[in-house]
Amino acid sequence: MKNLSSIIFMLIVPVLFSYGQTEKKVLFLGNSYTAYNDLPSMVEQIANSAGNTLIFDQYTPGGYRFSNHLGNQTTLEKIKANEWDYVVLQGQSQETSLGEAQKNEEVYPFARALSDSIKSANECAHPMFYMTWGRKNGDANNCNFLPWVCTYEGMDDAVKESYIFMAQENKTELAPVGAVWRFLRANHPEIELYNNDQSHPSLLGSYAAACAFYTMIFKEDPTATTWNPPMTIENSTAIKMASKAVVFDEIESWNFTVNPAMSDFTESIEEGLVNFTNNSAPFDSLLWDFGDGTSSFEANPSHEYLESGNYNVSLTSFKCGQSDTQVDSINIEIEEVIDMGNDELKHYKPFKVYPNPINDKINIRLDRIYPKVNITIFDITGKARLTKAVRKKSDFTMNVSNLGLGIYTLKVEIDGEIYSRKICKH
Repeated sequence: MKNLSSIIFMLIVPVLFSYGQTEKKVLFLGNSYTAYNDLPSMVEQIANSAGNTLIFDQYTPGGYRFSNHLGNQTTLEKIKANEWDYVVLQGQSQETSLGEAQKNEEVYPFARALSDSIKSANECAHPMFYMTWGRKNGDANNCNFLPWVCTYEGMDDAVKESYIFMAQENKTELAPVGAVWRFLRANHPEIELYNNDQSHPSLLGSYAAACAFYTMIFKEDPTATTWNPPMTIENSTAIKMASKAVVFDEIESWNFTVNPAMSDFTESIEEGLVNFTNNSAPFDSLLWDFGDGTSSFEANPSHEYLESGNYNVSLTSFKCGQSDTQVDSINIEIEEVIDMGNDELKHYKPFKVYPNPINDKINIRLDRIYPKVNITIFDITGKARLTKAVRKKSDFTMNVSNLGLGIYTLKVEIDGEIYSRKICKH
């Protein structure tokens, strides 16, 4: 158990010194759309310019589909070869614009299986789908069979819809490169994103893709980076601003993952001593804050409070770099120190009540056996709600199931002396 200020210092100081020094490991799986202009290296250089580090590998045979990668031993070995933070999945440029029936047979099952294989290899690895784009003037080869791909807009809509579906279905992140391209086409038509074949990316097109990937991988504003390949300042600025508007400013819109950290705990209170039970989902680590300036990393700690009062207790669980926090308010009541004479102060504790807060039963433990003890529970208006007389017992239980939720006063009369304590039912 450590003082909370020390914990905060230990947690915050490394962050301060490591700000802008994030390291991410990424595997790029795709085809020539990823290989053109060496997209992964571009992301690496953008990251370096912001003080970050990208460690990457890639496997991008020309024309590869999701099904090709799933059946390829090299792909599967690379997935298992490192503790990847992200594994990028890019399909063949036309397969994500096919009809629904064909995608349900030829695309989605293989994307699903690849995503599952990534998570099986490393539970903390995130698949990240690479949303590509519609061809500059549509797909002339498939126009007769798929009328929606006859134009850029129609093909781009189909590609976007497919990638969003795959990211949602597989609970992954999505790098919305195609959405950045569409923004640039609408707002900066002077920027040529396409290679001469009107399909693959130009140098500027790959840079736009790299800015989108940098933003999603590092969750940082791309306009704060300084590297770009040879191009005018106007073009590089416009591309970074587009990535900021489409990706960074809407980053949660492209993240369909589920937080793996789920915090939950219960507590048992016996005067100042509280036993906490952690019920969180599987976790990597825990941090308790007891609300009195102390904390703990233990799974199921016990904590003794020295003063009466209400304390906000929080449990933060960490899993795969994400966290979740539960906060509960607990009421602690400790017998006051009274003067017993002879100038000595002693803690006089004739009885204990537990648990507190209570449920349907309340347990009372006397410090010894008395001939007769009278117990009365009053509501906040001062009305007596329950009474009980106990003879020659040191431990007994009262049924309080008929009491409503709220704060009550428990009064115990022992040998003509009356002692009281607040109790709470929730």
